[in-house]
Amino acid sequence: MKSDSRVGACESPVGSGPSRLAAAAAGGGLMLLLVAGCGGSAGTTGASPSATISGLPTSLPSGLPTSLPTSLPTSLPTSLPGGQVATGNDALKGANVPAGFPIPPGAKVENGASSGNKSTVTLSGVSDSAVATFYRQALPAAGYTITSDNQIAGLATAIGFKGHGVTGDIGAAGIGSTNRTVITFSKQ
Repeated sequence: MKSDSRVGACESPVGSGPSRLAAAAAGGGLMLLLVAGCGGSAGTTGASPSATISGLPTSLPSGLPTSLPTSLPTSLPTSLPGGQVATGNDALKGANVPAGFPIPPGAKVENGASSGNKSTVTLSGVSDSAVATFYRQALPAAGYTITSDNQIAGLATAIGFKGHGVTGDIGAAGIGSTNRTVITFSKQ
């Protein structure tokens, strides 16, 4: 006697034949709905949905330039309208920067700009805490009055000052090695 370990076509180890047939029919119906919903067809004919948008142009505009400019600037301007721009220690010679204004040891003067009665100088290389400590001592010693002093240690410092015919602000901020200080001067 030979034993057959295969399950017959109508037999099911999980359920009876009719329940399996009903599940297959339901799955087929679901597949039919999914395919029809995705734009496919399941034996039906008819027009596919479409949308019409009105009011859009049907041709490209005319009269646009057809070539690129041939003469471009070869350098950046080195002055502001009615002002000046400087780099390095020349930035300390701005029209509104008092001669001998104190600069923290180790600071690098990056650049400066002056226009009208205002000048700005930027420094790098000194932390906000070192800037605060330096200017709290150096400004009064150089004849300036500190008008405001705010600090979030290790993050930012803001010091206001006046003296020598100017009012100004010192703002220093940075995290890690990216420290910057901006000093603004306004003629009184």
